[in-house]
Amino acid sequence: MKYLPAEDISFQSKLKATELIQRLKDSIEPERAFRFGLFQRRETKPYQGKVVGNSFNISRIISYRNSFLPRISGNIENTFDGSLIKVKMRLHVAVLIFLCIWSGIVGTVGIGFLSKAFGSTHFDPMTLIPLGMLVLFYVVMMLAFQYESTQSKADLESLFEAEIVEE
Repeated sequence: MKYLPAEDISFQSKLKATELIQRLKDSIEPERAFRFGLFQRRETKPYQGKVVGNSFNISRIISYRNSFLPRISGNIENTFDGSLIKVKMRLHVAVLIFLCIWSGIVGTVGIGFLSKAFGSTHFDPMTLIPLGMLVLFYVVMMLAFQYESTQSKADLESLFEAEIVEE
């Protein structure tokens, strides 16, 4: 079981790298800073990002806000019977920094509350709130990331006419 919002996946396709790169280029558009509200166009491609050589950095274009949307980077390599696509799905760096700071603050407050509660003869259930916030935040983060990564895996399987291979 994975405990962090990150995935390393390999796809095996019967198509050659040049064909896969062209399909990928046809499915992405350049990144834009704003894609919601008045700035959202109706006719978008499924992904945004860029392809450089045999490598790519993309993310899904969604019509809602999800800070836990995976950033997808990958490399396409020719093999004897097609291509191998190695993909990494990670959170955006700014989201990771925020998660570390927020979790550190809430965790420190939670430990402070618990240490104070253990020094007292009276137990107050309110001392568990910061730790409950951490657990709830972790569950929401993992579910949101998994939902989006599942969507992206299915899209990439279809786009590359590929199967996921175990390494």
